[in-house]
Amino acid sequence: MLFIKAKKEALTIHQKAVGRYSLIYSTVQKKCELLYITRQQSVKTIEDIERLINSIANTPKEFERTLMQIRTERTKFHETEDYAAEAYKTALKSGASVAASVAASVAGGAAFASMAPTAVMWVATTFGTASTGTAISALSGAAATNAALAWLGGGTVAIGGAGMAGGKALLALARPIGWGIAAAATTGSIVAMGAKNKKISEKVAAEAKKITVAVAQLKETRAVVSKLHNETELLLCGIKEQFSNAKQMENVNYSDLSDSEQLQLGALVNNTLSLAEMLNKIVAEVKGAC
Repeated sequence: MLFIKAKKEALTIHQKAVGRYSLIYSTVQKKCELLYITRQQSVKTIEDIERLINSIANTPKEFERTLMQIRTERTKFHETEDYAAEAYKTALKSGASVAASVAASVAGGAAFASMAPTAVMWVATTFGTASTGTAISALSGAAATNAALAWLGGGTVAIGGAGMAGGKALLALARPIGWGIAAAATTGSIVAMGAKNKKISEKVAAEAKKITVAVAQLKETRAVVSKLHNETELLLCGIKEQFSNAKQMENVNYSDLSDSEQLQLGALVNNTLSLAEMLNKIVAEVKGAC
């Protein structure tokens, strides 16, 4: 038997699986980008509120403690962005050697070249950094490259990608073309070697199963990211309204404020802390809490 029919059916199933993955991945990417944009807007609002509170004299000690927590969360968010920027720059420098190490080196290089810095940012802030606590900028040579690739690999695992292999190839962050390339490369190499169609169909079918599992993982991730975005946006909208009402208190003495105004200011400070904490919530934490 030539297994021609089996091979065609397996390739069709694989193609459909890749199509489903690409569609889901695209929606996840858009939701992650929206979450990152909302978080950037949140940072700006938080900074505006910090300036307002700091302009008011004789505020309660509790305000000072809360503002310190707010600054800690805001700083952590910026540090994640900085780490992601370092990882991107380091990986970009090593892109040629990385691309050469994957089966589809030309396609891998093209995918890496198309990866935008903003993609690295939303991956880092949505899924967290797999760093060891040492900044990439403090490392050099192979250590820096390995640190960057290890972090990128962690990112692809978080979004249901191909793990360290996917991170090393730098494919999943650009677009979910890794499996499509793998299928094409497998088919091409099998033809070149004259392997049997049965082997092709078995390999492609096994790959399709992996993609199907990844699709389920991405759907779950999409729901979590949507939850994070909706909660952040709702909180941000409420705080913007509170901040607008509190602007009139700039540069005043806290003791001169009415009880109602003091309560209003206290609610603003507490809600701002809640928003600051939302900046650093990652998918894994939300999944674990469910």
